[in-house]
Amino acid sequence: MKNKEADLRKQNKEKEKRADELDIANEELKFQEEEKEKRADELVIANKELKFQNKEKEKRANELDIANEELKHLSNHDYLTDLYNRRYYLEQFKNFDNERLYPIGVMMMDVNGLKIINDAFGHGIGDSALKMIGNALKDTFKEKDIVSRIGGDEFAVLLPNTTRNKLQEYNEQIVSKVKTLKVKNVELSLAVGYEFKKSISEEIDDILELAENRMYSHKTTEGTSVRGRAINAILETLTDKYDIEREHSQRVSQISVLIAKALTLMRAADIKGLEQAGLFHDIGKISIPDKILNKPGKLTNEEYDIIKTHTEVGYQILRAADEYSGLAIHALHHHEHWDGSGYPKGLKGKDIPLFSRIICVADAYDAMTSDRPYRKKMSEEFAISEIKKCSGTQFDPKIANIFLEKVVIKLNEK
Repeated sequence: MKNKEADLRKQNKEKEKRADELDIANEELKFQEEEKEKRADELVIANKELKFQNKEKEKRANELDIANEELKHLSNHDYLTDLYNRRYYLEQFKNFDNERLYPIGVMMMDVNGLKIINDAFGHGIGDSALKMIGNALKDTFKEKDIVSRIGGDEFAVLLPNTTRNKLQEYNEQIVSKVKTLKVKNVELSLAVGYEFKKSISEEIDDILELAENRMYSHKTTEGTSVRGRAINAILETLTDKYDIEREHSQRVSQISVLIAKALTLMRAADIKGLEQAGLFHDIGKISIPDKILNKPGKLTNEEYDIIKTHTEVGYQILRAADEYSGLAIHALHHHEHWDGSGYPKGLKGKDIPLFSRIICVADAYDAMTSDRPYRKKMSEEFAISEIKKCSGTQFDPKIANIFLEKVVIKLNEK
């Protein structure tokens, strides 16, 4: 009996042990299942990540292709006009140099008066002019032609399998088209020259030189009148924009002529030159920002320094055209003082050109007796007292004396 009870207890213990082992096995199985689910989830995430990475790789590859295309485009094109650049133009000239493309036409073009536009309005406006001309060239020539900007104000076109008549037609077409374009009231203009390469024996450099020489010949014959028209347009822009400047320029010109006649030392031609110098003396103000020219209050030191640049800008504008180059020096020096305290060069006494000394008096008197953005006009009596007081310091004493004794009376008569 005891043995049976012992066996039963032993069996029960074995059952309990097996039950515990089964529970452990079930827990392990449950853990393994959970681990499988976890690994499955991780695998899904990993697949998604891999898919995302593959998409990113494709995206980066596409971006790299686009970047390479952009880099290739930039290496072959001018950044401003998006025409071909000089490097590509010369490279294509060599590629074109085969008999099946003869005759090859070469057109060279130069923008007349770009420096005047840059001096008067700034390089941003000059860049706008170049873009407008670039667009006109794109519209004129065919896709097979190589239209390039090869320098600051120079363009060139290569035309395969062309004729002299076709080149002349293009010449007339592009010159006429550009003449219809304006920036800040200034008419744009191109000087053009062209030449052919008809055989392999002709040197590329010789063809380019011949086309360039013809272009410069055109520029020489037409450039002067173009620059003259540009200067007149700049003055017109300034005086149309500011009534004060138009009236001031006219009065300074008139007063200067009265002073010259009172001096009785000048020929009629010199007086005519002085009259023009008076009209154009402030043309450099075209470069001064509106907010400074129209400022109702006192200028800061920085703003006054900007105002003072108008003399040198005026000089650069006027000296660009032969017919006005003689006036440039007077635009430059009309703010010099007899005692050397003026600007821009600090010239003294008779080192200051005579016309500039005359304009200095006329300019000061008219400025004092006219309304300005920053003050109402002063009385004639006050202006006369200032001219008298500054004679020998700001003003040439002889010219100031002539003005006070002979010119003021004539001004009052008017």
